[in-house]
Amino acid sequence: MENTLVITPDRKSKLKKLLLEMQQGLLERETQTKLILLAALAGEHVLLLGPPGTAKSELAKRLKSIFVEANYFERLLTRFSVPEELFGPLSIRALEEDRYNRLTSGYLPEASVAFIDEIFKANSAILNSLLTLLNERQFDNGNRRHEVPLISVIAASNELPEGEELTALYDRFMLRSFVEPVSDNAFRSLLCLESDECDPDLATRLRVDELKEVQALSAKVTLSSSVLVLCEAFRKYLVQENIYVSDRRWRKIIKLLQVSAFTNNQTEVSVYDAWLLPHCLWETPDQLEGLIKLYKTNIAIDGDFQPTRLTKVLLAWEAKLELDRNNKQHVHNEKGDPLFVGKKGEPILSKSSKKQKLDDEGKPLFDDGYGEETYSERSYGSSNKPLLVDTPNQPFLATICYSAAHIESRVEQVQKLQREISTFHDLLCDQRSSAARLLSDHIWADASILPELSESLQTAIQQTERLLERTDKLINGFNELPRESEDLESFDGPQEPEVIEGELCD
Repeated sequence: MENTLVITPDRKSKLKKLLLEMQQGLLERETQTKLILLAALAGEHVLLLGPPGTAKSELAKRLKSIFVEANYFERLLTRFSVPEELFGPLSIRALEEDRYNRLTSGYLPEASVAFIDEIFKANSAILNSLLTLLNERQFDNGNRRHEVPLISVIAASNELPEGEELTALYDRFMLRSFVEPVSDNAFRSLLCLESDECDPDLATRLRVDELKEVQALSAKVTLSSSVLVLCEAFRKYLVQENIYVSDRRWRKIIKLLQVSAFTNNQTEVSVYDAWLLPHCLWETPDQLEGLIKLYKTNIAIDGDFQPTRLTKVLLAWEAKLELDRNNKQHVHNEKGDPLFVGKKGEPILSKSSKKQKLDDEGKPLFDDGYGEETYSERSYGSSNKPLLVDTPNQPFLATICYSAAHIESRVEQVQKLQREISTFHDLLCDQRSSAARLLSDHIWADASILPELSESLQTAIQQTERLLERTDKLINGFNELPRESEDLESFDGPQEPEVIEGELCD
């Protein structure tokens, strides 16, 4: 029977308990425990970077302890490690029968959870089999390829990979986290810390078939427009920072976001689930801070409301209002003759008038009586005549009076835009008031982002309020346009290009 998206409150409660169990007795490792458990639920792997003695192997052991009957494998790699250390020794009996088989019992091919320390010390003899096992969950033993029960690999390293041959291995780890020693604030607590093992009740632990169900049902979770816009913002940032992320990696990131949303009893991925993005996208630890800042800055983005687009629309409407206000038409007399502006501003029929000629600097010119131009008003005891030339008269223009239908159409379209902005303004206010509750109830999201979220929401709210003020001014401006008398034929003004009209009426 086809899987349907059924929310199970018990699953969320169980995961909360397991997270608390994993975090018990650890200091400042909340983010790492969330990443590790979420990666296991999604069937992905985690890379922990950092100095020795920062509980990296302990985190892997705790992941193993939350599963029912999970096999655990742990190994430290060196430059001299051989495949037998990871995949098991060759079978002597098989060799005697001319077969090349490994005895995999107790080794990585039969592990559910594995911890591989100094993962980037893997040499070429190990690398190909390791890549296939991590990605396809398959292992070539002799001439047969076997499915492996691997849930997740937690890898650790003190340094980033060097060399192109390790790039593919590095890319297999969807979630990455830099693990630092505890801070000064937690140092005293570290000294007084009592040993506390992670040992959940059997009824609370996860079964492998639960993981398959979570992954199948999570695929039905939809993406909100806000998350799509947020991903686009991240991709643009990555290009600017010259951080390469493959299309395959983006697809797996979406899978992680869907698992985060589904296990939090959501049917749609929200921006709160997108807290994972920075932990999936960095190549070097120093890039993480910028990615987290980008997330916090853009967390209030809504895909259906884009201020940049609406600001352009408002600017176009404001230009339309200015055009309507300044729109004038050439006045004609009763016979249909065009009128022009006379010397005193009165309407006249003459298209041109005699006016004194001026030079390029605006100085008046005179006729000296000999056909020459001069600046002097007098010469040889007599007055010079002003030098006159025919000058076109300005058209006599009158402000256009618009029909009621024209004005009402303008107002109606701006009001439509205003309602869209107002609706989003209300949604932002609701989100601001409910943010603390939503974050506290979310399994995975970090509640510490609340201050930045509140600030981002407040900025978005103020932006929408300014847009609403501008729409009010637009509506008032169109309503104040001069109206024609009801007995006159309506005049709707010049027609704007259809493409602009279409954009404005969006």
